[in-house]
Amino acid sequence: MEEFEDSQLRNLQEVEGIVLRDVHGERVAIGKGFPYENIFSFMVHYFNFYTVDDFAEKLGYKDGDEMFKYWFSQKTELTEFNLVNWCMDSFKGIYAEDLADLYGQGWNHVYLK
Repeated sequence: MEEFEDSQLRNLQEVEGIVLRDVHGERVAIGKGFPYENIFSFMVHYFNFYTVDDFAEKLGYKDGDEMFKYWFSQKTELTEFNLVNWCMDSFKGIYAEDLADLYGQGWNHVYLK
């Protein structure tokens, strides 16, 4: 997976992107013009790189089978908004605009945890 670089912050803010700060210890940007332009692109790359089961476990499911069964049942509304929120929660995500406040305060080290 392609890691987010500090120098990309302004571009990510302009497209109202997000940074997932704990994708197996790496920061990953999601936003238009980035390698992961949207949550779906991120998921496809994540599935190929780490597996569906790993992704499911990060989101709190036993495995991919359980995750997909739940997603496609009537128990939940599967939307892009929900997927973004689940990934933000599971991978310690932050909106790029919020990073501006943290920049200069050592956010890339302190807030990665």
